[in-house]
Amino acid sequence: MDYNATIFVNTAHIVVCLAMAVVFLTIPIPGNKGLYKYRISLRFLSGAYLIVVLFKAALMLFKITIVDLISMERLTISSLQATFFNLALITLIKPHFKIKRFLYSQMIPVFILYILYILVASQFGNPVIPNLSKLTELALQPPVLIRELLVLFYIFQIFYLCSLFIIKVREYKNEINNYFSETYRLYLPWVRYCYFASFTVGISALISCFIQSGNIILAFNMVYTVFYLVFGICYIQYPNTFKFIEPAIYTVSSNATEVSKSNKHMVWSELKEVITQEKYYLRPEVNIEDMAHHLKIGRTTLSKFINSEESMNFNGWINSLRIEEAKLLLITNPNYSLIEISEMVGYGEPSNFSRQFKLITKVSPSVWRHNFKA
Repeated sequence: MDYNATIFVNTAHIVVCLAMAVVFLTIPIPGNKGLYKYRISLRFLSGAYLIVVLFKAALMLFKITIVDLISMERLTISSLQATFFNLALITLIKPHFKIKRFLYSQMIPVFILYILYILVASQFGNPVIPNLSKLTELALQPPVLIRELLVLFYIFQIFYLCSLFIIKVREYKNEINNYFSETYRLYLPWVRYCYFASFTVGISALISCFIQSGNIILAFNMVYTVFYLVFGICYIQYPNTFKFIEPAIYTVSSNATEVSKSNKHMVWSELKEVITQEKYYLRPEVNIEDMAHHLKIGRTTLSKFINSEESMNFNGWINSLRIEEAKLLLITNPNYSLIEISEMVGYGEPSNFSRQFKLITKVSPSVWRHNFKA
């Protein structure tokens, strides 16, 4: 392993993490109430980055070489990193996520094992494990058993956090689909990309606990440096997106309780008739809040009507109505272009119109028009 390359990579890692930690603490954030948890998550992320800085700086300053497999220090830092990064990403899509409960569930087991390890090591010694054969030989010694327990917890943690994130993404999509008529730009794919990059880094950190190859560790460190930089840059862009998705994921009291007395007993068939006769669903970027206000009922009430009576969410229902209108226009106006028809049925982007049309009819608008003529 090239010593100079190691110094360069570790220095770059320290500089990147330190710079992003400072940015997280100093970047101006709008005073929006819905961004309160985001501001907290920035502090946690800054702490996560600073932990890496201190760890790397100590290794370089004191010229420490970790020769242990399943090192308690490396496992503890990896577990804390997994906790902070998952908390940060979940906070983006679930502002009401219980931060304290989550932190307690993830950090307390690690701290208990670490304290227990210190106590046991003081009695039985702190064995050095330079290779897998030595690990097998010492596997049943009390200090090594605690390390192995931390490995098992970290493996459980990685996959538990993965399942938790998938559940929260599903909930986020449901909230978006129950609010907006056009969602193709609101699913935040970069959040998922950052998560799966974080998941990959977590797996590689686990693998590195069983490897002593300097070149492989150096390669991992290069990947970590890029990850920390890209993750940080993406994360600080979130407030620009939040202003669009806030109404769906951070419910603010609006017309939900302002239901007019004349409409209290209105049934869905009557409400649906008003919507279809006025073709309210053709309005560009219509959302459930606008429609509920127009109908003088609560947003929650309207959402429940659509979910129960139409057996779909707001987004799916609006798109089904729009596509039915588009099919009629394709038949009655053969000279209209697909771009014109997409605008007439309320789509801001022709590509989204084509995507929704194919999703519902299983064919593209042009193919559907051609088949109808045939």
